[in-house]
Amino acid sequence: MSWYVPFNQLSIKQRSVLDGISKQLSKPHWIQGFAGTGKTVVITHLIERVAADQPKATLCFITFTHALKDLVSTGFHGPVAKRIVIKTHTQFLSDRQTYDYVFLDEVQDIKPGDLTRIKALSEHMYVAGDSDQRIYEEGAKEEDIVRTVQPVAWKLLEIFRLTKLLRDVALSILPKARIVEGSDAVKTANVTIRLIPFEKESNEVEWVWDEALRRSRPGDPSVILFPTHDAIADFSWKLADHLKTNAPPRVKFSKGKRDYTPFNEHWSENDTPLVYLGNSFGSLAESDTRPLVYLMTFHSSKGLDFRNVFIPSLNSDTVIVGKRALENDPDLDRRVLFVAVTRSRENLFLSFNSKKPHLHVGNLPKSVVTEVKVTKKSNSDKEDFF
Repeated sequence: MSWYVPFNQLSIKQRSVLDGISKQLSKPHWIQGFAGTGKTVVITHLIERVAADQPKATLCFITFTHALKDLVSTGFHGPVAKRIVIKTHTQFLSDRQTYDYVFLDEVQDIKPGDLTRIKALSEHMYVAGDSDQRIYEEGAKEEDIVRTVQPVAWKLLEIFRLTKLLRDVALSILPKARIVEGSDAVKTANVTIRLIPFEKESNEVEWVWDEALRRSRPGDPSVILFPTHDAIADFSWKLADHLKTNAPPRVKFSKGKRDYTPFNEHWSENDTPLVYLGNSFGSLAESDTRPLVYLMTFHSSKGLDFRNVFIPSLNSDTVIVGKRALENDPDLDRRVLFVAVTRSRENLFLSFNSKKPHLHVGNLPKSVVTEVKVTKKSNSDKEDFF
């Protein structure tokens, strides 16, 4: 997957932010921006500048997820690639190693206490993130970031990735989101956002898989997103029935985390181009040479984007986040779903198999979402695409 933007293709605003930070490197900085504004791209170019100006300095780029770590590692080349250390925040805190310059992405998802510890291990600290995309109830709020980091704030308002319809969907889900302040940086074609009802879950699984695979290309994989690991398991077992293969093994815990190695090996052994991506399992590089479909949780997809995003089983009783979490943070389910729908840079397919869709989806305005029914072809068992 190609995501890196060369310096000569950055916008005037993005370059001005880089210039402004470069003149004040001794101070901490916060690169703010909505989904699709290129925060990660800008902080990557900042790393390259610091590396060039400080040839003996130690540098560490901290990402929140393993999937994002995998992605950003492909953006560095030459001498910078050899010098920059890329870690997840948990690995950084576990290593307890100090660095001259620390660059932290998705700062809003770091616990305030962990943010304090990261700062203590940093001689100079620069962060990037968007408070509207905070997807953990214990994540740092805007006031936590300001108090702990005490940064100079820079705002990116140009939206490069999301179409206007996708932004409208995101705002319908999270009306408080400040993405409404954003402006189109480039003219992107508005592609219809589909809301697709199914009578049975098995029909939904069959269609989502077939369509996701049909749209996948080398270097341009499809992704199917789920709110929980249990939802991934349920989809996978029903997919095995559809493909007439043995069910994948249940994902067990190993060393404190879910081990998806046997799960991914199962699909590989059955010649099925399906991979769970996240938590250090799977790799984005796998999709460079063949059509591939990824399964991810909403949370692990943070910071990534795909041309074709499928979010199935958005049923009326689907739990996006737990009841306890909602009691502490009433908008958390909206923010998590907001992050999920903004992973798409073009096509977004929302589907459900209950009488009514999830409340946050059912309330989407008809002006931005088209409800379409999938029908069977008369001469084929394949479902006909609208």
